[in-house]
Amino acid sequence: MIGETSMVNPISVQLSKTRFVGGLQCFKRLHMECYQRDLMDPIDPGLQAIFDTGNGVGELARNRFPRGRLIEEPYFEHTQAVTKTTQLLTDYSIPAFYEAAFEFAKIRVRVDVLQRHDEVTFNLIEVKSGTSVKSEHIPDVAIQLYVLESLGLTINQVYLMHIDNTYIYQGGDYNLEELFSLEDITEKARDFALAIIPEKLDEMWQILDQDFPPSIEIGSHCTSPYKCPFYGHCHQDLPDHPIRELPRSSKKLRDSLKASGIEDIRKIPKDYPGLNDLQKRVISCVETDALYISPEAPEIIAGILYPLSFIDFETFNPALPIYHLTRPFQPIPFQWSLHIQYLSGQLEHQDFLYENSEDPRLRFVESLLDAIPDVGTIIAYSGYEESTIKQLATVFPEFENELLALSGRIFDLLKLVRDHYYHPAFHGSFSIKSVLPAIVPNMGYSDLAIQHGLIAAIDFGKLISPATPGPVKDKTKQALLEYCQRDTEAMVRIFENLTTNSLPDITRT
Repeated sequence: MIGETSMVNPISVQLSKTRFVGGLQCFKRLHMECYQRDLMDPIDPGLQAIFDTGNGVGELARNRFPRGRLIEEPYFEHTQAVTKTTQLLTDYSIPAFYEAAFEFAKIRVRVDVLQRHDEVTFNLIEVKSGTSVKSEHIPDVAIQLYVLESLGLTINQVYLMHIDNTYIYQGGDYNLEELFSLEDITEKARDFALAIIPEKLDEMWQILDQDFPPSIEIGSHCTSPYKCPFYGHCHQDLPDHPIRELPRSSKKLRDSLKASGIEDIRKIPKDYPGLNDLQKRVISCVETDALYISPEAPEIIAGILYPLSFIDFETFNPALPIYHLTRPFQPIPFQWSLHIQYLSGQLEHQDFLYENSEDPRLRFVESLLDAIPDVGTIIAYSGYEESTIKQLATVFPEFENELLALSGRIFDLLKLVRDHYYHPAFHGSFSIKSVLPAIVPNMGYSDLAIQHGLIAAIDFGKLISPATPGPVKDKTKQALLEYCQRDTEAMVRIFENLTTNSLPDITRT
């Protein structure tokens, strides 16, 4: 086992809610999370943003239970937090506790909200920043219930509180009764706590008493329900074209291939049952190291009309809406980039980035309509730009006809690539980040400060925040402009290479 050495100290190890849930996903993950955390993948900015969103939602959610007390001791001071919680629980004037800390049999938990139901019973409330109760939430809540009831606390009801995405923000303070939904999951949590947790805990402690992590093969559990923090470590010795790169492959197909001893796409027989046409094409290209171009591609490209308008939008979707009459997680476009290519070969670039705190959508629409030529094909990568334009047409009926006219001219470059091309260097992905370096060598995103749309959305929040210093705003603005421009420039170069057959030197089929 690569990098795996005996570091076990079962006397000192503790279980947390996170470790317990991780152990349900994979015992190897549990062992490594307790003893070999140095092998974890770095937390990427996108994942950190999700954590930050959850923290912000959790803090606001406490206001649904006013006059409560926050257990302020940080997570690494758990013993002190337990002591403070125990002291405050005897104060019957406190109606709720935030981040209450408990420990039972070396299992540590912090409860988002512990609401006093009466003098002797409590309600347990877990806060999630999503919009519904999911199956993976039940073990998360159940382990808290297990610890609290094992300590002798009487829990009346168990709730999962999540965002209601039908809530329409009216401005000013949030209406917390409408913004958050409380769902009673008492029965599900208690059934899990009684029927499953004791057995799973026994298994986990046995695993943690071993010198080395158990040998568990990689599989669908590596990303379900969450991507494992040791994903990179466990996947480092895969072949160049592992079966997980087979596009649109079901778990059933991947499990079948693994059961047959096949881990490399190049080893899959062409007549293997369950393969679709795209997968057969990928297998053939990878086996022969050949570029695939369909016979229909030239005819489709011939129908494209100049001037060509290559467009890309950036949007952000805050969990807590900040603009009047918007909903939680509603996509708000704030930036566009446009490359216009004329039949003569002349190429022009224009862009738009909103920098103020007001709703950017009206200026977005007005500037976009002014910039795009009245004729010619509009090229986007995926259907996202078209769907965004249609949504804007409903928000601004005065521009409905003009916007819908734009949407009717859009050509999806992603669909062209996915249906009519394949390059082994795509590695099963048709995202522009994968297609660009394969079709246009030496061009990519690695030189940019922003390399992903999610990070662009996060940085837009920094750009419009009054708390962001001026120099940071300037740097952020430049990074956003460069990122969005790269997207449309990438489309231009991909399209040029596809239409002129100026493709990398590789055998073609």
